Amino acid sequence: MPGVVWAVGGDILRFPLWWYGEGLRKTLLAIFGVVRGYARTLGVFVWMKNLFTPMFGRYDWQSRLISVFMRAVNIVGRGFAAIIITIIGVAACVVYLVLPIFAAIFALYHASAIVL
Repeated sequence: MPGVVWAVGGDILRFPLWWYGEGLRKTLLAIFGVVRGYARTLGVFVWMKNLFTPMFGRYDWQSRLISVFMRAVNIVGRGFAAIIITIIGVAACVVYLVLPIFAAIFALYHASAIVL
């Protein structure tokens, strides 16, 4: 029985070190991977690289103008989507950082209500 108590107590004491150490590193890598994956899927840089390439092999000035306009609209839209995904990733990271603090505050609040 004492071994179980020490094991559980040690886990509780080591939890913040893991959460803000190795757990944070793994979470940041996962969030970064998701954001990078969405950025690749959206292909903003491919659209930017081909901004002045005519669409459908048409080289007259009207086709070039339409191609540049359409690609610019795509770059703005896809860039906006990439920014939104990045903001969601940063928000998830912030939630990860403050979640144990809020959990401890709520646990202490409810424990004090039980005791009093």
